[in-house]
Amino acid sequence: MKILIAPDSFKESLDAMAVATCIENGFSQIFNDAEFVKLPLADGGEGTVDVLLQALHGEKKFSDVSDPLNKQVNAHWALLDNDSTALIEIAQASGLDLISPVQRDPFVTTTFGTGQLIKQALDLGVNKIILGLGGSATNDAGAGIVQALGGKLLDIQGQPIALGGIALQKLHSIDLSEVDPRCKEVEFIVACDVANPLCGENGASYIFGPQKGANQNMVVQLDNAILNFAQLAIPLTGINHTDSQGFGAAGGVPMGLSLLFDIQIKTGIEMVLDIVGADDTLNNVDLVITGEGQMDNQTLQGKTPYGIAKRAQARGIPVIAIAGSLGKEVEALYTKMDGVFGTVRSPQTLEQVLLEADTNLIRTARNIAAMLKLGKKI
Repeated sequence: MKILIAPDSFKESLDAMAVATCIENGFSQIFNDAEFVKLPLADGGEGTVDVLLQALHGEKKFSDVSDPLNKQVNAHWALLDNDSTALIEIAQASGLDLISPVQRDPFVTTTFGTGQLIKQALDLGVNKIILGLGGSATNDAGAGIVQALGGKLLDIQGQPIALGGIALQKLHSIDLSEVDPRCKEVEFIVACDVANPLCGENGASYIFGPQKGANQNMVVQLDNAILNFAQLAIPLTGINHTDSQGFGAAGGVPMGLSLLFDIQIKTGIEMVLDIVGADDTLNNVDLVITGEGQMDNQTLQGKTPYGIAKRAQARGIPVIAIAGSLGKEVEALYTKMDGVFGTVRSPQTLEQVLLEADTNLIRTARNIAAMLKLGKKI
């Protein structure tokens, strides 16, 4: 039996390769004669750099830039294709994992550090930039990136506004006259795992703001703030992006990017699957095991488990998903996966769950394998 293990990372606890290894450890206790193939994946969020560096020749780079709270962080990114392509994750400089839960405040968190990484890539002469948008701590619609690359976001007095999403309430004009001219010379691909619009009840603030620390009152204010940004940008882009598909990703980052670059938005997981040769890897596979830190019906909006499950399903290969935890609504997952399992063993604090992630994952994988083996006997 050939088993393909193709998960994403479990955020804040295990990277994708560690998840795959834990699943193999659990399954091999029951199916010790199976052939296991590990294919760690990402969908444009955290871990994308490491996943693609395993598939492509490249060089990992490290840069000191601003984190979401404008403090220093050492972020990694990569140069690929003979140093002509830069691969950057927003999670590295502007990610949720960089700040503790009590510090998460989308009123003030900024994408400025991601803009600094983009500038460093431009300084090295790349002609293509791939930016993965998963895992951000921000809701500033990419304003920090604009500010880092020379754009001026000004209030009614003509003074620069502060960093962060709520400052966009005071935005009165946008001056791009000093933006780095190299921005228009590079191919810019945005890899994201959601299709949400920028504003409104399905937009960046309402859907993703709460997980970044926003309460309901903050959500309303942030939505209004980035709506103001989008409307002021219309004369510069020629497009009203408030309802543009995918512009709600990473707290609205495509909005700011659209002022600077001719961006192409692509589904992150499809891009990664093509690069790592997933279709070839699926040949002669009997079972696919995938997963991510939390799964619910939103997983079907372009997350890693859905991406690999869709390709496996097209070949008639059964799929089992293992998640750190399951959300309240998971029924839709059963249309794409044969079984979906959570790993948490008992009511626990988040700290305990993260600490025991590997143990819980190995145990769950082992128990699933035991049931599969038992199924052959009855």
